Amino acid sequence: ARTVWLLASFVLVQFIHPLSFVGYSFWRRRSFTLRRAEADLDLDLMLSPAGSGLSRYKGAGFDPEACGEACEALAEAVAKGNQHQVEGLVTALKLMMPPASGAEQALGPPRDNFVLRPEELQWSEQDFLGGLEENQRIVQECEAKFARLMAQHPEGFRAPEVLAKGLDLAVVYLKNYALDKADALYEVTKAQCLSRGLPWNVKWFQDCATLRCKQNRQAEAAPMLEEVAKLTPPHEATLRNLGTVYNQLREHDKAKVYFDAAAELVGERDANGQVILDKEDLWNIGLVHKNKKNYDEAAPMLDQALEKWLEEDPEDDVTLAKLYDSVGSCYDEMGRHDDAVGVLQKAKDLYDRSIGTESPLYGSACERLSRALVHAGRHQEGLDNLIEAFTVIALQDAVHPTPLFELLGIALEEIPITKEVDVTELARLEMPIQAAVRNMRYRGLDQDGNCGVLYERMARALVLCSSAGGTAEMQQAAAQRRQTARTLLTHAAPLVEAATREGLADLKHISMLIDTELQALDNQDAAARLGLPQMGQVAAPAPQGAQGAPVVSPPPPVVPPPPPVPQPAPAARVAAPVPAPAATPLPAPVPAPVPAPVPAPVTNGAPAGWRRR
Repeated sequence: ARTVWLLASFVLVQFIHPLSFVGYSFWRRRSFTLRRAEADLDLDLMLSPAGSGLSRYKGAGFDPEACGEACEALAEAVAKGNQHQVEGLVTALKLMMPPASGAEQALGPPRDNFVLRPEELQWSEQDFLGGLEENQRIVQECEAKFARLMAQHPEGFRAPEVLAKGLDLAVVYLKNYALDKADALYEVTKAQCLSRGLPWNVKWFQDCATLRCKQNRQAEAAPMLEEVAKLTPPHEATLRNLGTVYNQLREHDKAKVYFDAAAELVGERDANGQVILDKEDLWNIGLVHKNKKNYDEAAPMLDQALEKWLEEDPEDDVTLAKLYDSVGSCYDEMGRHDDAVGVLQKAKDLYDRSIGTESPLYGSACERLSRALVHAGRHQEGLDNLIEAFTVIALQDAVHPTPLFELLGIALEEIPITKEVDVTELARLEMPIQAAVRNMRYRGLDQDGNCGVLYERMARALVLCSSAGGTAEMQQAAAQRRQTARTLLTHAAPLVEAATREGLADLKHISMLIDTELQALDNQDAAARLGLPQMGQVAAPAPQGAQGAPVVSPPPPVVPPPPPVPQPAPAARVAAPVPAPAATPLPAPVPAPVPAPVPAPVTNGAPAGWRRR
């Protein structure tokens, strides 16, 4: 009996002990969780303005008159667009703020008594189809309203009303390709949107992805859209946006998977159970086939998409222009150059009347029309459109070396200069080239091999049209072009050499071209000083390969910058730098719906730049 009792006691202890430990652990975790929640609550109270106690001495020498003078100067600098003085004055005004410790600056969570609803985002609902002047008037009106709203809220972007209008204004900028301003807004609103959670974070990811596409930074846009897909239920807009980005990144098979999934999700089925593609799906999948050079499949799908859009939404000028652009570029690539010219001219005209001639979309239409005209043998018209496209692209917020390089390639290698087109016509590129150089310098894009090969090509165009001769005024203008060309070549030489030396690309032939063009400039300068007549334009000879064949300059980007896209694209279809993806803007998907508490998508069903731009 004693032995039995001892065995029973041992078994009971072994059984109860682990249960006791589990119970104790559960109680301990629950107690810790409750204590943590209470601590967080106490911490929020501590961080509230009423909870602040100690503060630093503020001084007694604050000068309101000096502050007022700086504010007046700031208003003038803003009106004049003087970015340097604006930055300096803002810094000076911040420095005048009385001393404050981190204990005084720390704040609790922002107000959450606000629901992000579609009716809060009315500015971006406008179509912006009234032409350049009317669109700009509306943009500036929205900016003034936003400034007054900010003046009414001491909380700044912590106030949900201000944060919502900031996101609204950012989409206004996206639709009008004011990408620098949009970027600034997304930068200052990021922390607030992501910390608030749904639906703010979805709205921010979705719209910022649109911006990155327009900036030719599709590789950064893809993860943002993947995050949207994780945070929201399956939706055709999310799938189409992902397909659009991967199509621009040249991952065409992956893009088609997303486009097919979107079609399966919303498409109707015929009697045989096959999905009936709507106009969006026809456009998207048609572009995939076009980018894969399956023109026999692409052309009918794009034609059908255009036909349906004309029937169902004939007033949507921008979307129709993008579709004409897709169809026309497909015709051009498959050899139907005359048909392409007619269709692409329609795209250009629609952009002109709806969004104006400064939009990158208009520049893209000019670029594709230029290619088609050259392919159709209409070289002078092709050069006219090429120069127009170069000018628009040179002034873009999202300027990039690749499209500029490709346009110069058409002018120098595809248009028969000196035969059908007068070589002096290239002088019309001088001012656009200078604008592009200044824009790239401002954005820090002039320090790599991509810039080097572009500058060589710019200089070559100027060398061709800068021989001395003619009137004194003509000689002076030619001398100025020669100086610009020399400056470009001098800057390009070390960049090209560094790219070769570092193994990024073998650009020895570009270095040879630079040396040859510098020598040609020396000869032209000497002839001008001596007053010798010029017998004609001598193009810088191309270096010879091992078999005597001319060496062709490689595509621009030698250093992998963010992958770009065709010029331009609907929000998610953007302009085209390295490696140049499909040369046609991809169809614009619609923004994905935003989860509760917003009952409907925060974008009101209008793409935050994806469809309209």
